[in-house]
Amino acid sequence: MTIALGTALALLVLWWALRFLPAGAEGHLPLPYLIALIPFLWIPALLLAVVAVVLGCWPLAVAAVALAVIVALRVPLYRLSLRGTSRETKRETYCETHPEASDTTARGHDEHPDAPITVMTLNCRFGRADADAIMDAVRAHDVDVLALQELTADLVGALDAAGIRDVLPHRQLGEDRPTDNGGFNGLWTRFAPVVAASSSAQIPAADVPMIVASPTRNGCPGNAPDAAIAFASAHTKSPMRGCRAWSQGIVGLGRLALQRATVVLGDLNCGIDHPSFRKLLAAGFRDASMSALRKPMVSFPSWLAWPRIELDHVLISGGIDAERVETLTIHGSDHLATVAALRIR
Repeated sequence: MTIALGTALALLVLWWALRFLPAGAEGHLPLPYLIALIPFLWIPALLLAVVAVVLGCWPLAVAAVALAVIVALRVPLYRLSLRGTSRETKRETYCETHPEASDTTARGHDEHPDAPITVMTLNCRFGRADADAIMDAVRAHDVDVLALQELTADLVGALDAAGIRDVLPHRQLGEDRPTDNGGFNGLWTRFAPVVAASSSAQIPAADVPMIVASPTRNGCPGNAPDAAIAFASAHTKSPMRGCRAWSQGIVGLGRLALQRATVVLGDLNCGIDHPSFRKLLAAGFRDASMSALRKPMVSFPSWLAWPRIELDHVLISGGIDAERVETLTIHGSDHLATVAALRIR
């Protein structure tokens, strides 16, 4: 029995150690799924500890408890990752090269230039998310930028019928392709775009639409509130649709951090334990939930209060700070919506 317990504990340690693989090496089934479940390894570790105590195997009991504590407290990895990705990228303002940007306005932000920007992201589950529920959340939280994934033409039409253009009049959609994973991506914003593109990153997944906008029109050029910010809606492939493409898509989003102050919102199908995600953070992004809450935000599945895993993210780069992050239930989606309040330095 002691040998069996020791073997089981060794397997748990090896499972936990998968988080330290090189980025891309986890791009083989079933590794992405095993790594996603690492936060729950404290459960079998505690069970092993209880059995070891009953059998009087005290060294194994202590080792199992130590593993459970390390897993439950998420040490040392995500705190190291948070410190390691706090560097700022060069911020480029639209006003520096386009003087006409002074005409860009945003309702509410001209009167209150120090107000945070509220962003929201949601995976719409093959277009089944309820358009009225989405709009209720947008209005209740005074959302400035909405990013949706797994869109369908029918859902876009339902959002129009629900009055999205009255609240968020500007939009950019990705192209609807048969190779998309569950649907296409889209962005809606109350900020008038200075640049917009249906695809901002060439990754093996759905198009990553982007809108570049300046939240206010005052003090141009050079003041932080007037710097143009790039907002992108992304959905990397799920591992079951191709593990290598899943890893390449996550890492490939990193090039967006090199261009300007950027906010990437979406279902990235990964968490802080995945090496590919940490490589994305190392490119210059910070995770809003870790910045604001010092812990990952779990968002899937929506119908379970526990356990949930980390899939959806708000990533920030440049002089952007996260003040608040929360999740919401949206009828029809299997993901929780993630809402974040962001402030421009």
